[in-house]
Amino acid sequence: MATISLIDLKKNYGDVPAVKGVNLSVADGELIVLVGPSGCGKSTLLRMVAGLESVTSGVIEIGGRNVVKAEPAERDIAMVFQNYALYPHMSVRGNLEYGLKNRGTPREEIDRRVKEAADILEIGPLLERKPRQLSGGQRQRVAMGRAIVREPAAFLFDEPLSNLDAKLRVQMRVEIRKLQRRLKTTSLYVTHDQLEAMTLADRLVVMNNGLVEQIGTPTEVYDRPATLFVAGFIGSPPMNLVPVSSLSGDVAGFGLPAGTDIVGIRPDGCFLEKPSEPSLTLDANVELLEPIGGESHLHVRLKSSGQSIVLSVPGRPEIAETTSVQVFARLTDLHPFNTQTGRRTDIV
Repeated sequence: MATISLIDLKKNYGDVPAVKGVNLSVADGELIVLVGPSGCGKSTLLRMVAGLESVTSGVIEIGGRNVVKAEPAERDIAMVFQNYALYPHMSVRGNLEYGLKNRGTPREEIDRRVKEAADILEIGPLLERKPRQLSGGQRQRVAMGRAIVREPAAFLFDEPLSNLDAKLRVQMRVEIRKLQRRLKTTSLYVTHDQLEAMTLADRLVVMNNGLVEQIGTPTEVYDRPATLFVAGFIGSPPMNLVPVSSLSGDVAGFGLPAGTDIVGIRPDGCFLEKPSEPSLTLDANVELLEPIGGESHLHVRLKSSGQSIVLSVPGRPEIAETTSVQVFARLTDLHPFNTQTGRRTDIV
């Protein structure tokens, strides 16, 4: 196992910057998830750590060693790709053994590692099958097994679940988390799926346009987004962002810091009944009610500005469309931002 340190890491394609000076420290045994929209630079960053992309400038340290100029095979990492990257003409056993054979690993050691990985991933009965005889989930287990037998200093995951159906993604997500906790291997994991990111990560790195917007635990990022981008990206449904100008009363009246011109309100922080704590009141008309199992998403349009916002409400309330309602949000649940800086106004 090892630490990973990225110091002012940059990547340009010609004159176009893809990664714009990322600084990140990954602790020994930690699982860090890089999350953000397509094109934000997260996969490029991961590929630079793997040695599959050249570095324009900056430092990559794995286990305290600068590996910027090292070949991928010299970095002591194992990578799991979204397309599995299995050799179709080899059996599962052959795929697991291949890298070890190339390194001249003794036969006894190869057998031990393959058996251990097969037991961990419950793929022992599949060892003599070819990849074409496996389901998507089984292929992904084999791909992870191939990484495990390497016993690397770090795992790198590049959207490994994106080719699986929704049910299988949930199952594999749980398995990857249990596996990482069992092996305690330092891991960098890339995904655009925020639910995947929130449930897997020890810490999240939220990226946008080649920059790191925020680093923190999933709870920290959800409860206290540092920027407007993070506020709108993390959370499903996303945070409602309401201009202060559409609220009745001045900023000071709501206890908001100077410079606040927009407030974020989580859908699960909106209520149809007035709370006992000091709260904001918004008059609205109901547009749509979406039952989602044990809760519902209520889409309403504010009378003051015509803006649509979403509430997450328990159960399945019987509310007709076009009905007038009052929406309440506790003042302590408001997230204050400034649109010019794009950042929270209550961070000193």
